[in-house]
Amino acid sequence: MRKSVCLTLLVHCFCASLAAQTTTTAGLKAAKTVFEGQPATLRLAPHRTTTIRLPEPVNSVVVGDPTLFQAEYSPDEPMLVFAKPTSPTAAESNLIISTTHGRHFVMSLKSLGNLALDELSGVDLLVNCRPAEILFIEETFPSVLISETLDLATTASGIAVGNSESGRAGPNSLVLDDLVRRQRGQPLRNLSGERIRVGIGQVLEDGSRLIVSFSVVNSGSERIELVPPQVQLADQGKSGRLKRSRWNTVQQLPVDGYRISERRIEARGRVDGVVVFGRPALKQSTEGLFLQIADSAAIDRPTLAPISFRSTSPYGEKHDE
Repeated sequence: MRKSVCLTLLVHCFCASLAAQTTTTAGLKAAKTVFEGQPATLRLAPHRTTTIRLPEPVNSVVVGDPTLFQAEYSPDEPMLVFAKPTSPTAAESNLIISTTHGRHFVMSLKSLGNLALDELSGVDLLVNCRPAEILFIEETFPSVLISETLDLATTASGIAVGNSESGRAGPNSLVLDDLVRRQRGQPLRNLSGERIRVGIGQVLEDGSRLIVSFSVVNSGSERIELVPPQVQLADQGKSGRLKRSRWNTVQQLPVDGYRISERRIEARGRVDGVVVFGRPALKQSTEGLFLQIADSAAIDRPTLAPISFRSTSPYGEKHDE
């Protein structure tokens, strides 16, 4: 009788332990997908290593605060980066990974600190990095511009933009090429920024999306390398006794696709591009849309160029309503 009771207790304890381990392991094995040009937050935990899988070999890895997080990669495994917290307490920093093909993945690292096993279900142990809808154009434009009779409004309505991996249509390359060529022939006006100067060209409405042409000028003395363009919806208000302007909220909008004539810009050089993104259904009067352009060597100092919420002429002037 005693042996039967002991055996029953032993089986019960084993089953409970196995169930707990299965639940914890199932939570910890959840994979996360990160897309190029779209910063993502990774949840890490002490004593656990997060594996980041890249689509191509790693070129460099930069951690914002190496005293809080450690990120390593080996030539033997050039497409893997291993990250983990070095502090047992909760902490935050950022991680930037560049690849040999010029892709950049920007991540925010968040350590959950020492938590119980049943509270670690949100830890990202496996992260898959995927390329965005990146469409670079080589510097092979003809010297003659496209015909001035091109109806951009009609042309833009034929653009189908989406994520090809999800089964939706990808960007129409010919249409985007035409928009970039047209922007290349436009004069530079109302440039924003200092070292990296950004000018917004024509803004077209395509249903719930905006198609924005832009130009980037490198006013510095050294070559720069651009990261994928980003679009932000930011709210600027005034606060304090001096009523100084400050950003209250910043929301990054998903970019459906973009074209750019060249990723690297020589000193005093210029490149032109077009970006397609979903326009918010509405916004407050204090909010504005901004195109964010940054150098891969100084992503903490981007240039923000204001974008019209509605369609404009090729020179950036708003259409009459």
